[in-house]
Amino acid sequence: MAVSKKVVWQIALVVLLLAAGAAALAAFALSKKPPARKVAQVVSPMVRILEVGSEPVKVSINGEGTVIAVAQPVLAAEVAGRVVYVSPHLVAGGSFKKDELLMKIEQKDYHLALTLAEASVKAAETNLQTTKEEAASAREEWQLLSKDSDKSFGEPTALLVKEPQIAQYQASLEGAQAQVEQARLNLKRTEVRAPFDGRVVSENVDLGQYLAKGGTIATVFSTEAAEINVHIEDHDLAWLDVPGLTTQSKQGSPAVVTAEFAGRKLSWQGRIVRALGQVNQSTRLVGVVVRVDNPYATLPPLAMGAFVKVEMIGHTLAQASLIPRSALHQGDVVWLVGPDGKLRFTKVQVARQEGGHALLNPGLPAGSKIVTTNLREVSDGMKVRTTGQEG
Repeated sequence: MAVSKKVVWQIALVVLLLAAGAAALAAFALSKKPPARKVAQVVSPMVRILEVGSEPVKVSINGEGTVIAVAQPVLAAEVAGRVVYVSPHLVAGGSFKKDELLMKIEQKDYHLALTLAEASVKAAETNLQTTKEEAASAREEWQLLSKDSDKSFGEPTALLVKEPQIAQYQASLEGAQAQVEQARLNLKRTEVRAPFDGRVVSENVDLGQYLAKGGTIATVFSTEAAEINVHIEDHDLAWLDVPGLTTQSKQGSPAVVTAEFAGRKLSWQGRIVRALGQVNQSTRLVGVVVRVDNPYATLPPLAMGAFVKVEMIGHTLAQASLIPRSALHQGDVVWLVGPDGKLRFTKVQVARQEGGHALLNPGLPAGSKIVTTNLREVSDGMKVRTTGQEG
């Protein structure tokens, strides 16, 4: 009985302690304040800007091509004979001046031919003069007989006054004179002279060699000018003056030709002189010809066959803006940041795009701040922060 009473007291004590703990825990929970609710702060995106304005801009069209000579003929012998002189400049890579003697064929046979032709002229002149005098004498006799007779004899016959013989000797004289001109021309052709200032590509003649008429002497090219055929898009022609195609003037747009040669980057001034005959059927590109005068006046020269880049300087836009191509969106929209720090979608007119740039015409107002950062989420009127100005 005593044990049971003790157990009862122990159970009652445990229940009392549990109730006190539960009451204390409830009181603590009721006394704890709820945490303060934090309001989320919206952070404006950071963007980079480029400050632009409007100014005169020259439009340039870029292209490339290979340098070719304006003339590259094959020199050939116009008369046959043995070669008695070859210029020391008539070697591959040699240079020469206009009218310089490049090669000479033995002239003795051609001097003799000229002498014989001149003799034929003198003989024909003598025969013609003698026949004319005989004809004049025959006409005088005919007129005297006509006066002594009571009846008129009329005009003398053509045979009597030697008209057929005069015509024959006149033709013989003209033929002999033509032979003299031919003999002189053949004698002149024994000397082969340079048709222009130029250089030798290859030569095919040696001293003492017998050359047949038409035999190849050398291949040469003119150094008075060089040309580059540049193919461009047809819409680029609107910016250029191409004589005979986009302008009646003979003065085409200027151009700058650049090339890497002998370890150096060199440039030459040129000009558009004409367009090629037709549009390329496969590429639909239009060919224009850029000419550079005196390409061999500098060292290193603008060598024939060199691959070059060409910048053709076109028309000037009075008020235009040049911006990065990446700043364009949907083809003709830019993002501008206003004085209030808000981004605005602004529609522009794109005159042309090339490389990494776009040309706007008309341009943007002075001090315009164009966003060059590409944002994933963007809206018209959103607030932005700027990190500085790009150069």
